[in-house]
Amino acid sequence: MTDELDLLREADPVSADTGPWRDRPLDARAELLLRRLPSRDRRRRTVRRRAVWSLGAAAAATVVALALTVSGTGSSPAVAAPRPLPLVAHASRADVSIAEIARRARAAAEESPGKSERGSHFQSWALSMKSGEDAVTLPRESLTRWNADGSGSTLEVATDPRHPGRPVIEDGPPPRTVHDGKVLSEERYPPGINGANQSYFEDPPAGASALREYLAVWSPGADRDPEELLSAIGSFRTVWTPGPRQRADIVTLLSGLEGLRPAGEVTDRLGREGQGFRFTGTPGSRYLIVLDPDDGGVLDIEETFSRDDPEYRVKAGDVMSYTAYIP
Repeated sequence: MTDELDLLREADPVSADTGPWRDRPLDARAELLLRRLPSRDRRRRTVRRRAVWSLGAAAAATVVALALTVSGTGSSPAVAAPRPLPLVAHASRADVSIAEIARRARAAAEESPGKSERGSHFQSWALSMKSGEDAVTLPRESLTRWNADGSGSTLEVATDPRHPGRPVIEDGPPPRTVHDGKVLSEERYPPGINGANQSYFEDPPAGASALREYLAVWSPGADRDPEELLSAIGSFRTVWTPGPRQRADIVTLLSGLEGLRPAGEVTDRLGREGQGFRFTGTPGSRYLIVLDPDDGGVLDIEETFSRDDPEYRVKAGDVMSYTAYIP
C-alpha cells in the first residue's frame, strides 16, 4: 500500500490549491499523471524481468525448447534450443545516414500520409536467466489484428529453433500456423474492445514531439532518457504497425538520439536488408537498431550484453533480446 500511496502523492493530479476539483474535469496534465501511475509499476516489473525471468517462465521456455528440438520417435535425445547469434553490420560506401533516412521518410509521408494500423506481427527472442544455470532462449512469433468493429485476435506461437527466422504464422482471416511451432496462446476479442486492454490504446498523434509525449505516458522517462525512448519505441511497435507519418516521426526521434552511432548494412534474420545503428545503454547492454533505409521503418531492435556476467553464464556479445517487426 505504501508504494501506491507514494505514487499518488508524487503524481498529485489535483493539488490542494487548485480549487473544488470535484466540480471540474481533470486538466491535461492531471490526466497524463494518472495514466502514468500503472505504467510506472509495469516498468518496474519489466526491468526486473529483463534481468531474471520468473522460475515458471524459465521452466516453460525450457520445456518448449526441448519439445521443439525432438525430431521424432527413436531420434537422438533433445538438446537445448540454440541461442541466436548477434546480427553483423558491415560498413560500406553505400551506407545511408540516419539524417538521410529521416528525410526520405518525411518525403514519403508528405506524398502519402497514410494511417497507422492497430495490431502487429513480430518475432522475438528473450533470454531466460537464472543465477548459476545456463540461459535458455524461447523464440516466439506473435500476430495481433483488429477489425473495424473493434473485435480482434492474438495468436502467439513458439517457433522451431531449428529454423530461426522462418515465419510460422500466416496472416489472414483467421491467422493460422503454417510451419513447425507450438501454439502458446490464442485469444479472440469481442466487438468494441478495440485494444482498450493494451498499452498505447489511443491513436498515436502526428509530429515527433507529440509522439514522444505520447510514448512517455506509457513509458515514463521516454521524454528525457534516450534508453527509455528506445525501449518505448520497441514496445509501441509491438502494439501498432506505423503508417508513413508515424514512421517518419519515429526515425526523426531516433535521429536526435544522443549516442546513436552508424553501424553499417545489416541482413536481418528474415533476410531483409537494412541500415544498422548502435546505441550503448546502461552498463552491460548495447542495442542495434535496424531501419529500412527507404521509408524509415524499424525492422529490428536487438539488445546484447556488453560484458561478461559469470553469475548468469553469459558473455559479452550474447543476445539478450531481439525483436523483428514484420509489416
